Amino acid sequence: MGLMVVGVLIGTFIAHVVCKKLLAHWVASKIEGSEKLSAVIRVVEGGSGLKVVALARLTPIPFGLQNAVFSITDLSLPNYLMASSVGLLPTQLLNSYLGTTLRTMEDVIAEQSFSGYFVFCLQIVISIGLMFYVVHRAQVELNAAIVACEMELKTSVVKGNKPNTSGSSFFNKRTLTFSGGGINIV
Repeated sequence: MGLMVVGVLIGTFIAHVVCKKLLAHWVASKIEGSEKLSAVIRVVEGGSGLKVVALARLTPIPFGLQNAVFSITDLSLPNYLMASSVGLLPTQLLNSYLGTTLRTMEDVIAEQSFSGYFVFCLQIVISIGLMFYVVHRAQVELNAAIVACEMELKTSVVKGNKPNTSGSSFFNKRTLTFSGGGINIV
């Protein structure tokens, strides 16, 4: 388990630094056209950044895409590494548990008993069920955080207040405009 945590920290650190130093402008240009990714960035740069990064790590969204999106936010590297580590911990624990306790097919076949096959199948079903439950909960929480941020932004713009974008590297490059009663990021 310790080796997995160290490996995740090193991999996440390298991916984040490479994305931030080499790909930030390219990623920002690609994200400008996606309302969903723009909303994720606003949430990360708001008060829920650590929570969103941790929850995103539990979802089946490809890590390459996550690393790219999170690299253009103003979330500090230590906070990003901590949130990523916390978010990946359940998956690491599950993989570690399965790797140490799951019986191999060879063991089950060697026993040639109904109970051996039953326990093996039960372990697989429980593991898959647990994985789907964790992913589903993470997606629900992530979507709720994004919707809350969008509502806060719309409320502040409708009331005539300028949205709080201080310290936001993503917002500093964009302006808010009205279009048909909605908000578009331009």
